[in-house]
Amino acid sequence: MATDAELAAHLDISDRLVRELRKKGVFPEVPRGGNDLDGCRTAYIRHLRERAAGRQGDADAGDLDLVQERARLAKEQADATAMRNAQARGEMVPITAVTVAVVGAIELAKSRLLRVPAIVAKADGKLKLRIQTAVEDALDSLATVRVEDIAAGGTSADEPDGEQDEGDGANAG
Repeated sequence: MATDAELAAHLDISDRLVRELRKKGVFPEVPRGGNDLDGCRTAYIRHLRERAAGRQGDADAGDLDLVQERARLAKEQADATAMRNAQARGEMVPITAVTVAVVGAIELAKSRLLRVPAIVAKADGKLKLRIQTAVEDALDSLATVRVEDIAAGGTSADEPDGEQDEGDGANAG
């Protein structure tokens, strides 16, 4: 059995490093003067091997922990691979593709709605004008709606549709 000073001399390290290694759990906690030189030497060699192999980090303040950094890098690489695989399987699509598709659908709906008055014009000219005005008003109000409002569930029943007023005017005239 040896003291911390004897252990430090045996391993060619400082007394302070012996205490730090004991705090880290490399050396076992022992009563004063009770260090097993052979056991501590073996534990210290294993500690150095683990650090050299990069399997054990040195967690001093401000230092990068190589083990944690490797684990973080591996996780990021795994996430990137998972995203590429999900995209290849068709589970994920680029936002630009979705945006183009949605904008295209909106433009198609708009063009078809704008054709309604022309179709109705064959039957009734006044009805055509009312429908055209209503469709254009609806499209104008939709053009000012924010995507965030739609996502929040607003704009569906918040606005009056104005059919009562127009209907009353049509019946009166």
